[in-house]
Amino acid sequence: MKDDKNLTSPQIPYWLVCLGLVVIGIGASIWGGPGDSTWQSFREIAKALGPGLFTAGLLGLLIGLLFRPESAPGRSRHQSLSAPQVAAGATFSLDDRTAQIAAIISREFPAFTSGDMNTPFARLGIDSISLLMIRTQTEALAGKDLDQDLWEGIVTPADLARTLGQIAPQLRSADVPPAAAERRTYLLNMPQMARGGLSEAWLFKELGDVHWNILAKALGQPSRLLSDSAGDRIYATFTRIQLRSSCAFGDYEENERIDIDAGMSRYGAGLYFSEAMVSGATGSIQARLMSSFSKFGATGSNTSLFKGLPELPPDCIIPALPEVPEFGRDYQERRVEPLAPPIFECEYEIMPSHDINGVGLLYFAAYPMIDEICAARHAGRTYATGFSTRYRDVFYFGNSDADDKLIYRLHRSAGDDESVEIESSISRKSDGNLMARIFTQKVRSARTAESRQAAVHGGQ
Repeated sequence: MKDDKNLTSPQIPYWLVCLGLVVIGIGASIWGGPGDSTWQSFREIAKALGPGLFTAGLLGLLIGLLFRPESAPGRSRHQSLSAPQVAAGATFSLDDRTAQIAAIISREFPAFTSGDMNTPFARLGIDSISLLMIRTQTEALAGKDLDQDLWEGIVTPADLARTLGQIAPQLRSADVPPAAAERRTYLLNMPQMARGGLSEAWLFKELGDVHWNILAKALGQPSRLLSDSAGDRIYATFTRIQLRSSCAFGDYEENERIDIDAGMSRYGAGLYFSEAMVSGATGSIQARLMSSFSKFGATGSNTSLFKGLPELPPDCIIPALPEVPEFGRDYQERRVEPLAPPIFECEYEIMPSHDINGVGLLYFAAYPMIDEICAARHAGRTYATGFSTRYRDVFYFGNSDADDKLIYRLHRSAGDDESVEIESSISRKSDGNLMARIFTQKVRSARTAESRQAAVHGGQ
């Protein structure tokens, strides 16, 4: 054991040897002068070696003073972390600690797997904010702060797991509360972009995937295995998605970092609500999503879907709400609210390779894109090229078979050169049933406004 101010047992022989060399060097230099001819040859050897022994001993003392192990914090911390000792009688195994740390890291960095436990944090690509969150959660789990010197010596997740066991060996796996939440981080590159800014189509898909991922993990089953009490497969179905951005989607920049933080709650076993914050340097987007479960009727058609309920596990981590939130009540009101007479309508032919999802349903993320295409038929190309989404609220009421056609109706349109607001609906052509209501606000992005100003000044 080492005290910061005292010598360790391996250091004592080192200091004795150095002191011995100094003393012998001095003695040999003094004794090695002229004297009795009987010892003259030995005196000459001593005179030659004395200064060297003295110098070696003196250098050894200086090196020991300047480079004591206490003065090499990185090395000593690394050695102490490489094989930490767990207190006697601990009930917390290494596997438990590994699982706890893996769970903490996965919440902040979803790409993390158990196979990355021995990969240095620097190579995992985890940003500094996420590392801070990981440290904070580990300290909360341990019930004490991690010393900065100790933290700096942690290189890999495995080091962090061993350190957790060292400072809080009595922790159990149950002490890590699971959460119905998820965080993802991206750089806006071509797959996430459209027309120079953030792609609304990509964001719809990604937010949907975050929602389903939280839900599937909380229910303890992959989506393909979800079923009701009768054993019939059920499908997660969005009923409402709302996006509200602080700026136009077109204002977000290429390579800009975007973080999505989402959490989920539920009303009973049938309605699930998630709220997500999409944050970047340019602005932020508040997203709210609502979903239920559906299953096919006897005909197996997309028009014969009806509600289903999953079996909730006894330890379901999604917190239950005492009543349906306003976001859900508003959905019910919109469903029965009469539509204003259309000012424009057109037919849309479903493109299966683009509009139909993996289980054969009209993809929820296709609805706003269908709205984009059809609204541009009414307003002209400037609607698509001159304006960018800032607000979108989609109410989903039904689905459609791939070989059916859709009727798009525009019920309200208002705006000027800087912004436009529209209300629209989508219905099935085969039976006229209402499938969706969509509320949209678009504005000119800063990039578009600058281009217009440059064109005006250039023409003067």
